[in-house]
Amino acid sequence: FGLHVGWAVEGAIGTEIKIDASYLSPHVNMSSRLEAATKQYGVEILISEDVVRLLSAPLRDLCRMIDRVTVKGSSRPTCLYTYDVPPHPSEDVDACDVSLSA
Repeated sequence: FGLHVGWAVEGAIGTEIKIDASYLSPHVNMSSRLEAATKQYGVEILISEDVVRLLSAPLRDLCRMIDRVTVKGSSRPTCLYTYDVPPHPSEDVDACDVSLSA
């Protein structure tokens, strides 16, 4: 996933038979580029610096900065963050053993 924040214009393109929604914005492009870059960084989610700034302090502390880049189509560098999702308790064998023995 790629998370970014900003304005966008939504429009309906098509005919009376088929209509597709389209979103135009440099911010939509940034989200798409972040999503594509997850493979390069080997993470499930990339979060832009603009989104991280909006988070509460406890959530910001859970984000890990992984790079500072200038993406294509932008003139200013931005920091890229990720959030390392902890394993679900049911996936942790030790946690299951503890809950069963309690």
